[in-house]
Amino acid sequence: MKKNKLVTLAIAFVAAATSLYAKPKKTVAAPYVPPKETTVDAGEQEKFFKVYYSSSKSPVIDGNFKEWENLEGIQARRMVYGGTFNPEDTDGTFKVWADDSYIYLFADIIDNEPQENSFPAPQGWRDDSIEFFFGTDTAYHTFYKPTDHRVRIVPQSKTDKFAYDASVNDVSISGSVKAAIVYEEHGYKIEAAIPFSLMSIKKLKPKQKVRGDFQINDGDEGKERSRLVHWNSRKDNTYLDASAWGDGIVVALEEAE
Repeated sequence: MKKNKLVTLAIAFVAAATSLYAKPKKTVAAPYVPPKETTVDAGEQEKFFKVYYSSSKSPVIDGNFKEWENLEGIQARRMVYGGTFNPEDTDGTFKVWADDSYIYLFADIIDNEPQENSFPAPQGWRDDSIEFFFGTDTAYHTFYKPTDHRVRIVPQSKTDKFAYDASVNDVSISGSVKAAIVYEEHGYKIEAAIPFSLMSIKKLKPKQKVRGDFQINDGDEGKERSRLVHWNSRKDNTYLDASAWGDGIVVALEEAE
């Protein structure tokens, strides 16, 4: 009798299990997936930046910018944060030049709301400004070496093109750097001359490999930085990790003209 009860219970259990799996499962809505957005990332295409070298020619830091017109630059379009890349909101072209005493930087920044930056250079990243990372040691390393430097140029006035602040590795050096900034309706242009002595550079020569990156800090509506854009690094780590930088090469200016 006991055996028959056990058999009956076993059959009932199997029948219940079979009916459980035979019933159609309830459809559960998939988690929300945002629509794909089209992005532009020129950093994927530009594998290195150029430093144009000349021992006899150099740009005049006067806010005219004509000497830079025929030189090829790189575009900083890699959004680190601040939403999807939009060239009307934040975009930038950078060019680098060198002689035997200075390294020169040009930036053409597109900004739908260009602002005067009232922060001192060591804190200038909190509003509209640009940054240039540069080093001559191409061996892999993360922490900054003595040859690695971060230059920040901070535009301060829409009416005075020579009103700016500057820093190297977050040390204010505005008196040692020459710069001119011209604001436009939708952005601003900067050219600057940084002495080799501040960059631990003895000399640059054609075909020399270098390392670097370029950064745009963009604040809107009178607020602090809302967008951060790089040329190479995908993270906000260029200020402490030199391995996040990209590759560059020194080329003769005469070859570009």
